[in-house]
Order: sequence, then C-alpha cells, then structure tokens
Amino acid sequence: MVTGTYEFIVPVSGLRLEQIGIAYPHPSVEKIVLDTHDEKQITVVFHLTDVFTEEVADAVARDILASIINRLAFELDLSIGEPHLSGFSLPKDASGSSYTVSKSVLAMWDVLAPTIVVDAPRQQELAMLLEQPFARADLQSAYRFAINQSDAVARFMFLYNILLQLHNDEQGQVDDFFRVRTVSISQSPRPDKPHIMETVYTRLRNEVSHTRAGVTPDQTRTEIAANVAAFQALEKVAISQAV
Repeated sequence: MVTGTYEFIVPVSGLRLEQIGIAYPHPSVEKIVLDTHDEKQITVVFHLTDVFTEEVADAVARDILASIINRLAFELDLSIGEPHLSGFSLPKDASGSSYTVSKSVLAMWDVLAPTIVVDAPRQQELAMLLEQPFARADLQSAYRFAINQSDAVARFMFLYNILLQLHNDEQGQVDDFFRVRTVSISQSPRPDKPHIMETVYTRLRNEVSHTRAGVTPDQTRTEIAANVAAFQALEKVAISQAV
C-alpha cells in the first residue's frame, strides 16, 4: 500500500487544541489529523492509502470531513465555516512516486467569540467521538448551520425549526418537550386560542412569524437575545435524544 495526503483548511471562530489523530473506520483512510493555527483555522489532513487521483480522494474525504466538523461544532458549541481544499500529495501509482499540489487559500471567518481551549482529557474524548459517524448527521449539520448565525433571531428560528422536525411539525409536541425538560418554564395563553398555553420559546417563535397585537419587533428581538443561550442548550438535549 502507498499513502498520500489530502488537506483542508476550515475557518473557526476561536479554538485552541493540540494535534488530534483520528482512526476513522474507512478502508482508504489510514488516519485523519486535526490541528489549529492562530485559533482561527483548523487544518484537517487525510492520510489515504492507495488513492491515486484527486477525484477519488475528494469523494472519500468530503463526507467524512462534514461529519467531523458538524460533530465538533455540536460538541463544543463552536461556529465553524466551510472547508476549503488547501493542497494534496498523492501517489501517481503503486510505485510510490507522488505529485503534490498546493492551493493558496485565504480562509476568513468574521464571528467574534471567546477562544475555546480544549484540554488533554477533553481532546481524548473528542477523538473517540469523531471516530464514529453520527447516526443523525442531518441534525448536527442543521445545528451547525443554525449556531453559525450571528443574528440571535435567525439562530433562534433555525434552531426552532430543527425541533419541529423532531416533533412531527407540531408546536404542541415541541412545547411538551420544553415542559418536561424545564418544569418551571414560563407559559402564556395563545392569543387566538386562549385555551392553548404556549411556552416562552414557542411564543417568541410565533411573534417572529405572525403579527401579534401589543408586541413590537424590538421587544421580541430583545427577549430572544436574552433566551437564546438557554434555548440552544435544550436543543442539544433534543438532538442527543434523537439518536
């Protein structure tokens, strides 16, 4: 077997970790190595065996890379941008001679956030998690997209839509989930159907989606900004329960 490398740069909002090696279960992947630079970029290097063309390397790496960065964003609540191919060195044939291509990439990420420093025990835990494909990769992809929204209202609405997916597109079921997870959650009658009680999160969602008397957009935005962190934590619980 002969080996080559296929490397990506992924913009990140702030992350510091030592090099992580992942033994991903794929016949063409010897290992995957993650590292950070300047707390703004993650380099992801795929070490591939018996892969001789860029097309094959890309087909192997792309889906795995998406799974890794979606899971990393989910586990660390971290804004992670889109990956860019930064270069590769692949064997020309089984003899082991290789050709190398370096691609100049400027990866920019405009999300301002405190740097997350991952200690050694947490890195070991992450390495084990990243080695296993997530059963509901679509949910973690949607979660990563949602938390990448710098606007609190946009983030809140995308997160709420994930909950609707998990609860048969029924707001009542979403509210039941909130009530079970947060017994003292604030509730109020739905204006058009006073016999139905809405939790604070569903009320805010509906204030964004529908015109409601006595409520201004600024009021709703301010209240969402004050509640979105707690809401996001509940969202992670719901996604974790879905697998």
